[in-house]
Amino acid sequence: MKTRRRGLIVLSLAALSMAGFAGCSNAPKSVETHTEPIEAAADKAHVSSDPITHPSAIADAAARVEPSVVTINTEYRPQSQYTDTPYGYDQSPAVVPRGTGSGVILTSDGVIVTNNHVVQNSTKINVTLQDGREMEGRVIGADPTSDLAVVKVDQTNLPAVTLGDSTKLRVGEWVVAVGNPLGVGSTVTAGIVSALHKSGEANDRQPIQSAIQTDAAINPGNSGGALADIEGRLIGINTAIATNNGGSIGIGFAIPVNTVREITDQLIKQGHVVRPWFGIAFGTITDRARAALNIPQNVNGIIVGDVISGGPADAAGIHPQDVITKIDDTDTVKAEDLQKLIQGHKVGDEIHLSLWRQGSKVDVTATLREQPRPSPGR
Repeated sequence: MKTRRRGLIVLSLAALSMAGFAGCSNAPKSVETHTEPIEAAADKAHVSSDPITHPSAIADAAARVEPSVVTINTEYRPQSQYTDTPYGYDQSPAVVPRGTGSGVILTSDGVIVTNNHVVQNSTKINVTLQDGREMEGRVIGADPTSDLAVVKVDQTNLPAVTLGDSTKLRVGEWVVAVGNPLGVGSTVTAGIVSALHKSGEANDRQPIQSAIQTDAAINPGNSGGALADIEGRLIGINTAIATNNGGSIGIGFAIPVNTVREITDQLIKQGHVVRPWFGIAFGTITDRARAALNIPQNVNGIIVGDVISGGPADAAGIHPQDVITKIDDTDTVKAEDLQKLIQGHKVGDEIHLSLWRQGSKVDVTATLREQPRPSPGR
């Protein structure tokens, strides 16, 4: 924690130092002062002075998406608490754990998307609409891998959200986040798309894959809520934050709406998601691995760390320390490349792989199977 804080302070001081230097009174006398009107300079630079958008654009976007965002309150199995006393353990009355999160109405007949971690293992789900109406919900499908779940309420004529297209997003676009942070009620925050296709881990939870990163404030309770574009269209479901203090520091992540659409379609139809599975643990080639395994500099690809016994890769004859250089004649340079190529196929498809194995080139064919589903509660 001290190291992180020091880093932040150093960055701030560096910015202040540069600002002081630029504005100091003892700057070289030979520097010419620019006296051309700002408007004329902008014209010469072909910079448009037209407003990017009207002042109330964020408010309009929030007004469009907010009616579709709900609060989800959950209850779990009662838990007894024991206190160690001089006379033994004293059992206190059982406590019912409770949680809160957010969700987004996908259809007018009561289909709601949220995060799996918002409703996982819950025994009771209560959904509160923006107009204050409360109703009981039930999970009809959940996918721990994507951290998405679908909740159904028996209600009609609900304000369904308008879906956007996350493939058209650009870094720097304005976005609004809507949810119920810390249980304070419906809240709107604004920011921009900070980055796209972010992968990694956030808060030691489920790894995030190809997520939208935003600096719009997202806090506990925002999970499952909406990330919308400036037109009020849903572009993502808020799922996680990176933080060093438990709250928002401007690094939040949302599941892209195109992924949400694909996953929820399967959850609604069959209650779970069918994914192609290859059966390996893998990573990119590091300098250390290259040196240890004598991998030539002209060999690039994905290094196999482990092969799951009995899986598709094992059946195809793939070994640990193999380097996958191509799949179906497409180069695999980064871990994301392999993931996209595998997920672009269907269960039962054959894939052709080019390998580097201890100085030799090897070609194999593997048949993808359905990814095993995690045990309940995991």
